Amino acid sequence: MTPDLDNSVTAELLALEQRRCEAIVACDEASLRELLAPNLVHVHTRGNQDSLESYLLYLKGKVEIVKLERRDIKLAIYDNLVVMTGGQINTARLRGSDDEPTKVESQVMQVWVKGGRHWQLVAFQATPTGTLPSPVPR
Repeated sequence: MTPDLDNSVTAELLALEQRRCEAIVACDEASLRELLAPNLVHVHTRGNQDSLESYLLYLKGKVEIVKLERRDIKLAIYDNLVVMTGGQINTARLRGSDDEPTKVESQVMQVWVKGGRHWQLVAFQATPTGTLPSPVPR
């Protein structure tokens, strides 16, 4: 890949990741369905795993992500596949709760694949770097 293509892919993927974070906070299912692949594998900080459908149900019914921050994002680009790594801070609480939100810091690895004209996230793995979060009732 040429440096110009590398730069344009990097810019595109960073914009998509920002959009993914905003869609999670807004619980915007339509945007998430565009960004997340139908065969998504999402592994949470506690090791539990979701598919696309179970992840969307989790966001709508179990947890409210109040804020989602990314930092130190790095990309490894392989034609139509990108491995994205970096830090993440989720600030979340149980949906419907008045509890103070909890911050969970993690290191994240994501796999984005370009099928046709657009990129989708196919795999997500978060490993906590701070205190392990409390379990969320399933």
